[in-house]
Amino acid sequence: MLRFAKMNGAGNDFILIDNRAGDIHLDRSQIARLCDRHRGIGADGVLLLEEPSNHADFRMRYFNADGGEAEMCGNGARCFARFANQVAGAPTKMSF
Repeated sequence: MLRFAKMNGAGNDFILIDNRAGDIHLDRSQIARLCDRHRGIGADGVLLLEEPSNHADFRMRYFNADGGEAEMCGNGARCFARFANQVAGAPTKMSF
């Protein structure tokens, strides 16, 4: 079972997954299937909440609907900040 949330930010929708434990490893085809609007959950992308690798509060990993990883998504970052606050008790001011 995969626990997730779905959020919308300025017209884009995202699947958000808490992966702070590091035990979720999705490949490109699995992400594309999750994002498929006919056979999956349906989304513009997947966001993973992970432990940071530097001095940030969290790490945001963003995958496009085709499963490819991208560096940034502004609308996704808005959803990510809200998700981090809800599931990880992040402060209203955070870095990721």
